[in-house]
Amino acid sequence: MYKLKTPQAPLALTTAGMIPFVAAAGVMWVERDNVGLLNTAALWMIVYGAVILSFLGGVRWGVEMARRDKPRFGELGLAILGALVGWGLVLAFFRWNHAAVFPGMAAALLFYFGIDRMSGEMPMWYRKLRVWPTGAAVLSLVAAYFLLRGI
Repeated sequence: MYKLKTPQAPLALTTAGMIPFVAAAGVMWVERDNVGLLNTAALWMIVYGAVILSFLGGVRWGVEMARRDKPRFGELGLAILGALVGWGLVLAFFRWNHAAVFPGMAAALLFYFGIDRMSGEMPMWYRKLRVWPTGAAVLSLVAAYFLLRGI
């Protein structure tokens, strides 16, 4: 039924899901001279990135559970990887140079994007839908990296 055309609900919710990335990057740009607010918006973005990595893993987990009576260990392992990587990046944000975690988050989102795009088990509309939100998230994370490098 929806092999190529993205259903309206996922389209609307995915669009809304981009707001925290773009808004945090916007706050960081506008308030780039206010170190306190810059760091706060950076925290918003990295935590939201971890939430999204967990969500993407949950999508993979759900697809695997729905398609198989005996889910594959590798697919379920790949599903929880996002949550673990996101958690690690949030911890790293507090422990080390916090600017350095943003390329890591961008890479993790691109990794899941690539895996999902190659997966024949994800609906085609979902694979197509993921292009522009992933791009917006990655651009926001890259902007955050450059805005934070100097502080």
